[in-house]
Amino acid sequence: MFISLLSHLVCAWFAFALPAYNTYKALAHNQQTNPSYWIVIALFVAFENTLGLVLSWFPFYWELRTIFLLYISLPQTQGFIYVYSTFLEPWLSSNEAGFDEALASAQNNTIAFCRTRITAFLDLVWSILNNTPVSAPPGDVQKHPRDHLTDLWAAYSPFVLGAFAAKDTSDAHVTSNPYSVNGDSS
Repeated sequence: MFISLLSHLVCAWFAFALPAYNTYKALAHNQQTNPSYWIVIALFVAFENTLGLVLSWFPFYWELRTIFLLYISLPQTQGFIYVYSTFLEPWLSSNEAGFDEALASAQNNTIAFCRTRITAFLDLVWSILNNTPVSAPPGDVQKHPRDHLTDLWAAYSPFVLGAFAAKDTSDAHVTSNPYSVNGDSS
């Protein structure tokens, strides 16, 4: 509990407050800023908010989190440049089309969902005001939740599985059994 509180305080100050103030100073004085720091932080926060509840149960999670955030945020290390150029930029650029497609699909699905729900709500209000029964629009068939999951998997599985695909699938790097005695490969 104490380590978690200390980690939150240190990270809030060094990973968010100081870089935000430095960005403000750079923008206020018309200086060039490096947005890659905020890309690294945004993806870290998204990752942590998605899996943080599970990760927080691992031993030394808060200590490792604090060390990582200090590494990427301190001006002495500028680890965000290494993390961005080595890991994030190649991954984002190779999956950019998939991200764009997924975002456009999510936006279209959200807009369509909101339109149908708002229309259904307005029809309900109108039927209440006019004392008429509510009727379902023709062709409006309720889908089972399993069907929604199947549709999501069909739409996004190539992107999800592609993100975890190995870069080198050749067996050239496997030479012998590292656990064998006297170089036996058995």
